[in-house]
Amino acid sequence: MQVLTGHNSPETAYVIDDYPYGFTLRCMMRCWIETTRHGQRYVTQTSNPKRAGIVWNKPKSSTYSDIVVMFQDENGHVHNDGFSITYRDEADLDAFIEKYGEALQDERNQNMIDTARAIFRARKYVTVKIVSPEEKQTPEEEKEVMDHARRAVIHEYRKLKSE
Repeated sequence: MQVLTGHNSPETAYVIDDYPYGFTLRCMMRCWIETTRHGQRYVTQTSNPKRAGIVWNKPKSSTYSDIVVMFQDENGHVHNDGFSITYRDEADLDAFIEKYGEALQDERNQNMIDTARAIFRARKYVTVKIVSPEEKQTPEEEKEVMDHARRAVIHEYRKLKSE
């Protein structure tokens, strides 16, 4: 496996020169990781071999994750893997870093890793209670719970940064 880094726009995309297009045609495909305020996602775009020159088709995007990495397997095929804080824990984060560490060296991903660790560690201070609609919390109670959770994350983040 070879981790692919630095491919973050159509202009800097990883380009595959000989990619299948339908059953008989061949085209080019470019791949990159897009970063927005929603997170990161893997994007691919093929060229249209039915048109003269290099004409790019509409890009295809995956769903957003907090961190996305792109890599090439032993057969030369390009894949992606994502990490979402919502569905994981600190052990999963450590395994993700162990596997893709070289792709996570930029400032954005380092900040996201620190934030994830703070959230995972703050979870011990927050409990979730599922209630029926009749027992629903008031907006003030919900705000109090969310403020408590935010304070716990900030506390853990500061502890991480001071270590």
